[in-house]
Formats: sequence, C-alpha cells, structure tokens
Amino acid sequence: MMRRLGRWRTVFAVSTLATTLTVGLATTPSAEAFPVAAGNGKVVARLTGPGSINDTVGRYNIVGTDLGVMWDNGRGEIMTAFGDTQSFNGWSLLYGQLWYWRSNVLLRSTDRNLSDGMTFTGHAGSPGNAKRLLKPNLRREVTIIPTAGVAANGKQYMNVMSVKHWGPPGIWFTNWSGLAASTDNGQNWKAVNAFRPNGGGNHKFQMAAYLKVGDTVYTYGTPDGRWGSVYLARVNEKDIEHLGKYEYFSWGRWVKNNPESATPVMGAPTGELSVAWNDYLGKYISLGTKDNGVVLRTADNPWGPWSSGEIVVPANDPYSGYAPFIHPWSKGSSLYFTYSIYTGYQVYLMRLPLNKP
Repeated sequence: MMRRLGRWRTVFAVSTLATTLTVGLATTPSAEAFPVAAGNGKVVARLTGPGSINDTVGRYNIVGTDLGVMWDNGRGEIMTAFGDTQSFNGWSLLYGQLWYWRSNVLLRSTDRNLSDGMTFTGHAGSPGNAKRLLKPNLRREVTIIPTAGVAANGKQYMNVMSVKHWGPPGIWFTNWSGLAASTDNGQNWKAVNAFRPNGGGNHKFQMAAYLKVGDTVYTYGTPDGRWGSVYLARVNEKDIEHLGKYEYFSWGRWVKNNPESATPVMGAPTGELSVAWNDYLGKYISLGTKDNGVVLRTADNPWGPWSSGEIVVPANDPYSGYAPFIHPWSKGSSLYFTYSIYTGYQVYLMRLPLNKP
C-alpha cells in the first residue's frame, strides 16, 4: 500500500474537480453551533514495528504495516486488519528486495484501557507469525487490501479491494471490491461470491466502511483512490452475502438492487472512511482522509444529513499520516482511532478530545 500514500503532493486539479462535481449532490449538511472536537488528535502510542508497545517484530513477524481497520467481533475482542505488511525474509534479497511483503494480516485485542495505547493479545497465524489472510493473484492484481470489517450471522466479514495498479499520489485503480468471511474468529478467510467489479454503480463501492445498527448493516462506499464522494447502501445482516438484497440511498429514499442510483451522503474528496455511533455525543460520527487532513463529521441518522465536517488532524501533523479508523470501544470524551504514518510505515493509536453538545 506504500505507493498510494502521497497526499502531501496533492493534485490540486483533481481535488477541485471532485469537489465541483459533488456540489449540490451530497445531502445538505446539518447545522452545528460549535466544533465537535475540543482540540486536534494527538498520538498516544505506536502500535506496530520495532520499539512499539506490542513488539510486533518478535511476536508476529511484522516489521512495518499500515491501516489497522477495527471492528468488534461480538466475543469481547477487537479485530484489527492491516494492509500491505513487511517482514525480513532473506529469500527476498534474491529478488532485490530488502523486505518480504505479504498483503494482509490480522491481530486481536482485548484492551479497553486505551489511554496508554492498544495492546494486542493474539493473531491469525502460527506462533510468532501473523499470516497472510488472502493471497493476491499477481497476474491480475498487485495486492488485496482490507477496508472494513463487521461481525454478522455468527461470522466475521471483511470488505477488501483488489488493487490493479498504483497511480499518482492519492490515486489507485481497483479491479473489484469484495467480501471475505471467516467462521473461526478470523483465523481463516474465504472469498464470498459478492464481488463489485469496478464499473457502473459498483464503482461507487470500491472501498467500504461498515456500521451495524440492530440487524442492519450499512455500507458506506467510496470509489478507488482518495478523491471521491461517499455513498450508502444497507442490508439485513442475514443477507450480507447477497448483493441483490442491498438497498441504496438515493435522493432521500432507498432503492433496491441498483447501486447506480446511489447519491452522495458526504462530499468529495473523502477516502479511507470509518463510521461509528458515539454515546458521548449522542450522534453518528465519521472520520475520513482529505487532502488537508482528517475530517470529522456527525449526523443524527446513518444516512445523514452529515455535517460538512471539521479538520481534526491537520495534514502532516503528524507528518505523512492517513487512514483514520475509529476504535469501537472509545468511551467518554476521548475518541480513539488508528492512524497510519508513511514515514517509517507504522500504525499509531490517536486520541481526539470531544466537545459534548
């Protein structure tokens, strides 16, 4: 995932075009009397890599990685899926590469005291090695990357994207997005026949964020890259594997089995989104990557209207940060989220202080 991480060389024309195309399309923002954030997000601890609080090198053979997509597995654990992951493997030197790359790994955590970081208590794989969950077909794709996860129907589900090739900074191109399922708490994963080819209405759902409310799973979709708007679909959890059962939010109503009908619920540019309910604020919240930093939005309903948002982690503070994923167990006035730092290629836990309405 490293080659797609260059928003610090923002393509201004792309950002301007994306914003222009979505003016008037996204749901009208709700009014906010004051900022939701009481300050900027700050680093709590480094979670991965050499010298991290988790010793991921020795325990899981993870030298560097990114993302840290989190969800509650419904069994008292947080599942955390990572993207392209590097470790040292002498065989890789034969191919002229210092690092051995595996496309995706998973760690587990039971840590509820996040004030000093998030400790990991287990992983998918053999002792001492977090294994690759899904193997890419290198003739068709350069990597498979998780973008969201949710527990449903007694299973664990991940939304993943197949990256065809990397483009300029902040832009990448996918073959498809799809669903993978695990029946053994994330130890083994199999693809589900629920693929969205990158074309037509499915182009709007190449990356995902999940929100589960009761028996309903909401899918917030964005196109590949970091410059698109956000679209919304929903399905009963029992039908999560059947794309024909999904409904799409379109101009204030729900339309069944027609992703082309979906209209933006959040404006462009937005990438690497996460969405959750926040008890402290009494609102739904989202974090996403923009060209000028991390934006926080709020809404009273999953479909909005969503606020226009506020920048809570300015671009490059910390330097080269991206992909804010909300920790599901955040409580009180502190919102915790993982944040990837390209410099050093590691994942950190961040804390954002909140203002109560």
